[in-house]
Amino acid sequence: MTKAFVAIHCETGKESQIIRKLLEVKGIKNVTGVLGLYDIIVEIESPDSSLLEKIITEHIRKVPHVLTTMTLITV
Repeated sequence: MTKAFVAIHCETGKESQIIRKLLEVKGIKNVTGVLGLYDIIVEIESPDSSLLEKIITEHIRKVPHVLTTMTLITV
């Protein structure tokens, strides 16, 4: 099992909309709004790294109003 955390910086005021959208994505285990440099933290679990990459590139990064992401893969 591969696990990662993705920190998201988004447009101001769009956090709730993005969180609702991300909670619909299979493989995303938790989505939390945070304060600081990033606005949202996403926890992902996947059976392999290729599916993890797909969730990040095809789902998270394509959500409207997401500006930047930083992915932290657990070891």
